[in-house]
Amino acid sequence: MLVAEHEKEVVGFASLSPYKDRPAYATSVEDSVYVRVDQRGNGVARALLTELLEVAVTRGFHTVMARIVGHHEASIALHRALGFESVGIEREVGRKFGQWLDVMIMQRML
Repeated sequence: MLVAEHEKEVVGFASLSPYKDRPAYATSVEDSVYVRVDQRGNGVARALLTELLEVAVTRGFHTVMARIVGHHEASIALHRALGFESVGIEREVGRKFGQWLDVMIMQRML
């Protein structure tokens, strides 16, 4: 896990998780990037995801997947800017505040 700090406070974190439990998928991982609301737009997410991709390469992974809920345009734009492509949408797989949520699946080959 990577942690971003500003003035000794945690402002964001990022991690890699197994894409699937089965051995056939051992070289694929899924990214997670979270940034505190008041720190968004300051380059924290870009710095975290850039470093996370370097970690993935160093550890010998083949591909990184991103699952982005709803229409989180900032996250989609960030992933696109760092070389991810949209590879699909899972329709209405989540529910929050009484509304169904789609999940965009993005992928970057390393």
